[in-house]
Amino acid sequence: LWQLETLLLQKDTYLNYSQALSYTSQALSQNLQGLRKKSPIRRMSRRFLYYLQENWRRIWVLTLWVCIMIGLFTWKFFQYKKKDAFHVMGYCLLTAKGAAETLKFNMALILFPVCRNTITWLRSTKLSYVVPFDDNINFHKI
Repeated sequence: LWQLETLLLQKDTYLNYSQALSYTSQALSQNLQGLRKKSPIRRMSRRFLYYLQENWRRIWVLTLWVCIMIGLFTWKFFQYKKKDAFHVMGYCLLTAKGAAETLKFNMALILFPVCRNTITWLRSTKLSYVVPFDDNINFHKI
């Protein structure tokens, strides 16, 4: 309480000090305005780089997931293209089998992000540096 009282009694000193700081910050901001004028492409690329730096773990996990989906779909698609059922039912069978294969993988994966004990254990491993286990609910939704 005595410190607050001292500060309030010496408010004129601190007001003068803060005004000097505000003049300094105004001068600094005027000097920096020339640096702020950049092209829209440069601003967008900088924002994109910041986005990549902040979300690189999410992006690579989603990219891996999409690549696995594409791989499973094409594997089943071409596997059933060699069978006689393709000549009877056509591309509907191939599409259904490819989608079913990706669905099996997703059904096996959907509960993994919401298993609390498993996620807690994985957070303590070195794998947590490259996989965002803290974002498990969003991955479950996706």
